[in-house]
Amino acid sequence: MKRKQSDSLQTDPGSACSVKRLKNQYSKLDQPRTSPTPPLTEEALCSQLNHKAHQSSVRHWVETSTADCDPEMMAAPPTPRSAPSNNRGRRPRRARTPSPSKQTSPQTYRTRNLHQAGVFVDRLGYLPSVIDNEVRGILDIKSWDDQVAAATHDARIETCAARYQTDSRRNARNCSLEGDWKASLYNLLVYLSDLWPDELQAHMSEKVWNAALKPTSTPYNETEDQRETRDFHTAQTALPSFNTLDDSAINSTFAGPVPSLPPSLAPTSSSEAADPYHISTPKPDITVGLAHTAFSQQNQRQLVDHQASGSILSDPHAADMGIRFPFLVVEAKGQSVNGSLVSAENQAAVSGASMLAILQDLDCQVAWDSGSSSDRTHQSNSDVCFSIVTAGPIHTLWVHFNHQGAVYMECIRSWRTTHNVRELVHFLSKILEWGRGKYKDGIVEKLDKAPRV
Repeated sequence: MKRKQSDSLQTDPGSACSVKRLKNQYSKLDQPRTSPTPPLTEEALCSQLNHKAHQSSVRHWVETSTADCDPEMMAAPPTPRSAPSNNRGRRPRRARTPSPSKQTSPQTYRTRNLHQAGVFVDRLGYLPSVIDNEVRGILDIKSWDDQVAAATHDARIETCAARYQTDSRRNARNCSLEGDWKASLYNLLVYLSDLWPDELQAHMSEKVWNAALKPTSTPYNETEDQRETRDFHTAQTALPSFNTLDDSAINSTFAGPVPSLPPSLAPTSSSEAADPYHISTPKPDITVGLAHTAFSQQNQRQLVDHQASGSILSDPHAADMGIRFPFLVVEAKGQSVNGSLVSAENQAAVSGASMLAILQDLDCQVAWDSGSSSDRTHQSNSDVCFSIVTAGPIHTLWVHFNHQGAVYMECIRSWRTTHNVRELVHFLSKILEWGRGKYKDGIVEKLDKAPRV
């Protein structure tokens, strides 16, 4: 009876024993669960020892690293901007690819290409006596020390000088490029040419000149006396037929060897452009010469016929521009990094040699018709032409002439047009006056002696 009573007291929810039992159960739930202790076997003991050794080694590595290393070095890897400065001297290696068409420098072009073609720039340092007398006569001075600007009294020349000086100061102040300087000089030459209307012609075009006029490099086995000349009178009018293999038919068609195509008619090939002695075809910024209408109708027809046959290329352009026998060219460069004075002088040198080649072809036609070369030799020694090379306000006047079997380009005088321009304008007016006068008269006299085409 007592046992049953005690059991009922223990099972009663409200009894003290049940409350104590529940409290102990909740307290066990709050405690973290722990895995049962593994049995003390040999394998368990080894795993516990390895775990403790691993923890001690990691703790030792962290302590030694924080003591020996810089915290900034442990933060993040260096970026390209924060990389150590000792790598700045190292440059990445780039694979060098060979260039088949490496551009020749202006200095090499002058000392190698122009030299092989017999064209020399600023080589003599003086003018031969014949050329010196000719140039001083053209410029209307007795000595190179004459101050011609003070003796200028022509109001039109004074107006041109004042206007061009104003343009030069504006272009220099604005650091103008090549186009502005070229336009100002072209306007000056057009204004001076209009002093003799219908006699002179000035062009500022991008038309290239005829490639047959430019000088070429002389082969090693060719002497000066055996120099080739452009002679197109022997050009064949009919082409033979090569459909038959009969030697007798071929021999009957040709009286001599098979003629080759003239160089001026052959297209420019890639091998010619890759030639280390290649001479660029002239394309001056400004060209001044005689107007086609300045000649008589008979001479006009004669010039057109010679131009078509290629015997006298009086118009140097590949396309007809209505200009004959140029005697003044301009190569203009502005105040820019790309403006190279040496390159401009090289271009003017080739243009000058081409202008002299036109006069030489005229002399060849006269000498071929008369059967004598004495007049040709005498005239070739006194032929001259001019060029102006500019680099911003710096203007240089050059003269081109033949001397001892080569073409020379020598400097006459230089000016800075922002301060001194009157002498330049005076010289230009005298050159144009010579061109429409003595220069033209000499050409007409030779044309009357030249054979008809």
